[in-house]
Amino acid sequence: MDVSVHPKFFEWLGWLGFILIIAAYFFLTIKLLNESSAYYHIMNLIGALCMVANAKHNGAKPLFWLNVVWAIVAMMGLFQLSTD
Repeated sequence: MDVSVHPKFFEWLGWLGFILIIAAYFFLTIKLLNESSAYYHIMNLIGALCMVANAKHNGAKPLFWLNVVWAIVAMMGLFQLSTD
């Protein structure tokens, strides 16, 4: 089965990831969210996964691995929240 995607799909995905990660940090900075907020970790997790897909598509290995680690850290934050 051949699934075609819009030529700009991975670029848009990368921008979405960028916006989510920057917004999470901005909201943390202005104290709209805190580091123990599930929203903060979810925004980082989804943003990082979007960036992983973009980096994989573009062959950007350092960016790929940075965001894999970023996603793992976000998952650790969510796990920690679920055990508190």
